[in-house]
Amino acid sequence: MTAIPSEGREVFRPRRARLRQRNRAVAARYYYWAELRRRREDDVRRILCDNEFFVEERTIANALVSENDYLGTLIADRTSCAELRRLFPGFDWRK
Repeated sequence: MTAIPSEGREVFRPRRARLRQRNRAVAARYYYWAELRRRREDDVRRILCDNEFFVEERTIANALVSENDYLGTLIADRTSCAELRRLFPGFDWRK
């Protein structure tokens, strides 16, 4: 499937690209809640499942496994809330 440009944005993207983008957002939100907000891992998974992505816990776990390198980069670089806001503007990144 090819993208149909609409005012410089893609209207349709292949499923794989959307899943990768979602998984990166899950990893970024996990980093935010676990590293920046210092929440317990079980609490973070519950927040991601029930309040942010509305998926099963296994889906969150799979997303984190698939984006493990990206999550590691966020941790190693000590990515700030401001940078996360720039990368994923649709979420609340207040510290």
